[in-house]
Amino acid sequence: MSAASPNSCKTYPYGGQAVIEGVMMKGRKNAAVAIRRKSGDIDVVEKELKSSFPEWLTKAPVARGFFLLWDMLGLGMWSLNVSQEKYMEDLGEKPAEGKGSQTTFYVTAAVAIVLALAIFKLLPTFLVDAMSQHVVSIAGAGLKNAVEAAIKFCVFVGYVALIGRIPDIARVFMYHGAEHTVINAYEEEPRERNIATLAKHTRLHPRCGTSFIVIFIIISAVLYYFFDRWLVSLGVPSTGQWPVWYVRWPVRILAIPLLAGVSYEVLKGAFALRKFVVIKPFIMLGMLFQILTTRKPTGDQIEVALAALDAVRKREEGPEAVGAAEGGAQ
Repeated sequence: MSAASPNSCKTYPYGGQAVIEGVMMKGRKNAAVAIRRKSGDIDVVEKELKSSFPEWLTKAPVARGFFLLWDMLGLGMWSLNVSQEKYMEDLGEKPAEGKGSQTTFYVTAAVAIVLALAIFKLLPTFLVDAMSQHVVSIAGAGLKNAVEAAIKFCVFVGYVALIGRIPDIARVFMYHGAEHTVINAYEEEPRERNIATLAKHTRLHPRCGTSFIVIFIIISAVLYYFFDRWLVSLGVPSTGQWPVWYVRWPVRILAIPLLAGVSYEVLKGAFALRKFVVIKPFIMLGMLFQILTTRKPTGDQIEVALAALDAVRKREEGPEAVGAAEGGAQ
């Protein structure tokens, strides 16, 4: 997924995540979190990446998507934990320490995952049942899955629009925009250092997790249709080619690894072929939703994102890579 800059300098497919008052950047083997402190300084915390799974799993086509995303989830939790500790220090509060704090953090994460599954996976398929029984009849597995996907998009848009009104979340969305801005600038011109010039780049990026969610919803509608038809052919209880909820719901959950794997491959392939005319509308659809999950960043926020990227580049490409970039500062 690398891109070539105008000066033919090789670039790498860095990615990242916004955190509390900062940005995490990730390379192939290293990650770094840059946090803007209350003092105005930027703290950078680095981490060497080690997968929780064997290498053959993280490189196997389709299967790798789920395992890479699981590793990314763990990295994201680490990044949020680092930013939370720095934020609490700036508030004059002592961060919790020891096994108790770790247990609380992981329990909170587990609860969040369960709630996300309930809201974004089970609620939409429940609403399709309710609509078909009490509002208007929805016939056939194809139409029901299409309606289910539409409801998922509505839930996703409504949820993001709602939390985006919270000031602290809005700032996280600004840092998300800073992350994309810096990566877009890097992929076009790795040596550029001027903040004002970096700020001219778009805050939308085709490899974003938001685009992955959009692809995931579309792919799920297609795969669930075939799963539903297959289950009906096996003779499971159903109504209108729509398996009963106590069969359909577990299948929706169990299919997540496959859906994640397929969606990952589609996103990766679409980015590699992004210059083809037939692919561009698909890319733009995913980027359209990023308007909700990003905000235009300030120069200070772009500086934080650049600090995180520089830290990772030094580890991935060698100190001379960033040193050469700094030599070209304007």
